[in-house]
Amino acid sequence: MLVLRRALGMGWMLPLAPGELRAVFAAMQEATGLAGCAVELDLVGDEEIARLNAVHLGCTGPTNILSFPAQDGEPAMPPVLPEDGPHDGPHDGADEAPPSHLGWLVLSLDTWRRECLLYGQEPVEHALRLLAHGLGHLAGYDHGPEMDDFTEAAQEAGLAALR
Repeated sequence: MLVLRRALGMGWMLPLAPGELRAVFAAMQEATGLAGCAVELDLVGDEEIARLNAVHLGCTGPTNILSFPAQDGEPAMPPVLPEDGPHDGPHDGADEAPPSHLGWLVLSLDTWRRECLLYGQEPVEHALRLLAHGLGHLAGYDHGPEMDDFTEAAQEAGLAALR
């Protein structure tokens, strides 16, 4: 299950409608054995992701995606965007909590868009690659061959869900 929030003023920059993004994410989770687990996804700008990067990882500047795995099914940190606070559009999640909470992903739409332009990456494929990579971290993978295999399987399942 995907709980989706967008930062105020971000609009809908991804080339996927919320329903498409939910379907893609469900396919990614199904393909990687994570079906039924909750993931929260905050879509933010560079300023917010740079703040989180500094506070939680001690790194300067924005990055494309951050992963905050849950600890024993409990949140590792509070959501970036309060459910009752300012955001573009309605809260996009289910009312009942699923049995397992994997954690939060925070995707910078500014960095994603910039990387697409700078590196000539196709927007949907790059978004799915970043989301698959973040999901891999929530599942407990670190960088390396296992993460690469996980990311590839998740991304392919996401792309197949769009066809």
